[in-house]
Amino acid sequence: MKTWFISDLHLDDSRPHITEQFFDFLAKIKDEAEALYILGDLFEAWVGDDILDTPLGASALKVVRHIKELSHSGTKIYFAHGNRDFLIGDQCIKRMGATLLDEYHLINLYGKKTLLMHGDTLCTDDIEYQQLRAVLRNPQWQREFLSKPLTERIAEALKLRQISQEKMKGKQERILDVNQAEVEKIMKKYDVTLLIHGHTHRPATHEFDLDHYSVKRIVLGDWYEQSSYLALP
Repeated sequence: MKTWFISDLHLDDSRPHITEQFFDFLAKIKDEAEALYILGDLFEAWVGDDILDTPLGASALKVVRHIKELSHSGTKIYFAHGNRDFLIGDQCIKRMGATLLDEYHLINLYGKKTLLMHGDTLCTDDIEYQQLRAVLRNPQWQREFLSKPLTERIAEALKLRQISQEKMKGKQERILDVNQAEVEKIMKKYDVTLLIHGHTHRPATHEFDLDHYSVKRIVLGDWYEQSSYLALP
């Protein structure tokens, strides 16, 4: 039995083939997955759990039901908020059959103390993004946003996404990546030698020395073109 990790699927009606690849992936791991960790950005956007009970949320509901089926088969499902789907709430988590993770979540991964996270908080050089993130994660902003009519929320989310895409075009690649000093700070704080995260869409395994210990940072890939996952051991 293995533990599987995925991130940054960005499932959306405009890319139905990726959703089908995800369903194939869930079927593939059904008999060999002890646990599945979804480390954020499962969906391209999330405007509230109430969308699941409307025609606009039909495709998202199908995704949720497929995950629940895997949960029913005995696989433990864990979910972490990403920067796109941070508004996923208790109702959706319950309907997935999942457990919501803390923003910085420690697990014992086959005897190795491991830190899991989405990864966006590591990108401290992108000051503009971090400022926006602070606004969007404010409980008051979220309450006000979720109180709006569904169609208004969808329009606002689309506008925010368009603004974000425009701003990213003018940023240097290094700004959009993690800050190494922040990585080392977080790994020291949580006293780990293994960090697994997504967000940057730059799949790789980074090994380096930290306080005379050999440590590792594994970055999960996105699903924009094809499936990407990590299976351990």
